[in-house]
Amino acid sequence: MAEITNYDVYNDRMRRSMWDKAFFMDKVPDAQAIVDYGCADGSLVRFLHGLFPAMCFIGFDIDPAMIAAANARWEENTWFFSDMEAVPDKLREMNVPGCQTAINFSSVFHEVFHYGFDLSMIKAMIASIDPQYLVVRDMMYDSLNDETIVSREIEARVRNTLPAWQIADFEKAHGPIRLRKNLVHLLLKYKYTENWPRECAENYFSYTMQDLTAVLNEDHRYRPLLFSRYILPWIRYDIENKLGIDAGNEFTTHFSLILGKCKNGMLSLNEGGSKHERLSF
Repeated sequence: MAEITNYDVYNDRMRRSMWDKAFFMDKVPDAQAIVDYGCADGSLVRFLHGLFPAMCFIGFDIDPAMIAAANARWEENTWFFSDMEAVPDKLREMNVPGCQTAINFSSVFHEVFHYGFDLSMIKAMIASIDPQYLVVRDMMYDSLNDETIVSREIEARVRNTLPAWQIADFEKAHGPIRLRKNLVHLLLKYKYTENWPRECAENYFSYTMQDLTAVLNEDHRYRPLLFSRYILPWIRYDIENKLGIDAGNEFTTHFSLILGKCKNGMLSLNEGGSKHERLSF
């Protein structure tokens, strides 16, 4: 894995989409504690804490340098750990049960699958906390046809706008930008020149929804409460204004997902009664 050469730039770019990353906070009503898995320097935790100062926030990241940066800006009701076992221990210490906890995975899984991280670590944390909610916001290319080829005019416009060396680096790592999926991939990362060797090599579209389900919900203990796919607005804006290309609506680059634990003893509106019955007064 290529090292992050400029932490300030890396974390600054992560902070720019905070409102999009905070999408779930009004949709997890039982949660009294949020565990941010892959918290980096704690920017999202601090952002959410500023909105909900009475809630508890725990950040976890495998990078000790990130955790050191997070702890250097500690605030009340926030904790940061690089030891995974410390997270459930802290929740037990605070007497916050799993049914009042949400685990958030923001821009985590594309790295997990690309770098081949141990998926059992994530499963172990979920099992040890047994949270009420699992939240994901990440990149994923979704299209009716992953093999769509862009026009020669679009390819030429991109090649005439972006540096040739950068396109060459990308194509060596991921394939020709004539393939729309690859072109979109490049447009998601071409600005990240400060940490380019790492960003270029990383596959932003490294997994499928089936891969994710196998990690988070293989035993079907959770049900989807929210699922949406979209092109990140600044990506659409950039494609249109820098390149004069309409992104259209046939593919998406990101998704948001909330899974909620199925509750025992619940009655379902999907069951009972005839579709022909009518209320009488």
